[in-house]
Amino acid sequence: MRNTWVFLLAAASLAMGQTCTVPGGTTLSDGPVSAQAMFTVGSNFITVSLQNTLNNPKSVGQALSGVSFTLSDGTTVGTLGSTSANIRKVAKGGSFTDLGPNNTGWALEQNFNGGFQLCVLCTDLGAAGPSHLLIGEPSGGGTYAAANGSIAGNKPHNPFTAGTATFLVNTPPISGGAIVVSAVFYFGTQGVAVTGTCSNLLPA
Repeated sequence: MRNTWVFLLAAASLAMGQTCTVPGGTTLSDGPVSAQAMFTVGSNFITVSLQNTLNNPKSVGQALSGVSFTLSDGTTVGTLGSTSANIRKVAKGGSFTDLGPNNTGWALEQNFNGGFQLCVLCTDLGAAGPSHLLIGEPSGGGTYAAANGSIAGNKPHNPFTAGTATFLVNTPPISGGAIVVSAVFYFGTQGVAVTGTCSNLLPA
């Protein structure tokens, strides 16, 4: 995996990056949600850095279970390479234990709505759901003080992924200058969709 990321760093000067976010103030039935995805599109790869930016969530419905995106050149074919995130167990009462970086347990669905989807609920593709959803950080007190029984000590939903989840998607040659034109974030074990807002093209 180290050689893969060294290659990506070397290729960064030839790639372009974008950030897509959940619109501010978005609230679902379980409460507010907040997330961002940073995309780097290269000649034969796409990297995605995904974060849940909502601290001290109440419900698993506020945890990220997927992100889909489309490219301006219409690329829909690829394979999932290396992935990584911190693995976190949240106990009853909101205390937690970090198990360190590991595979995210997420999968890649090709040709999803004209693009790709990274998802943890795609169990038919080998994903780990309903565990390994991407959770935000704890409260300032260092625990998930607001967490209800869908997070704290919930066996089917633990462990979670936490921090920044990174994904490498290997693709056939991508048209020069291709950018991400849309992104959709998915929350909870029901995969509730929220359309993201994407930035202008920026140097990676």
